[in-house]
Amino acid sequence: MTCCDDLEKLIDLDLVRVGPVHKLPNGRIMTEIDTEYFLTFGDERPQYAGINYCPFCGRVVSRGLWNLEKKK
Repeated sequence: MTCCDDLEKLIDLDLVRVGPVHKLPNGRIMTEIDTEYFLTFGDERPQYAGINYCPFCGRVVSRGLWNLEKKK
């Protein structure tokens, strides 16, 4: 379940990985964002960049920001 169809397409193309950090395949995490959504770059040993917002609809996808908004 994602926030929009465009993000779902990126997940289907394996350009975005969804899941906890410890379950990502062997690679390098480039950011320290508390999220389960990662942009994926590279093939052999991928690099992962965590994202705070959906790049298409702008909805918050990171746990850290979601928890901050929930406390308001």
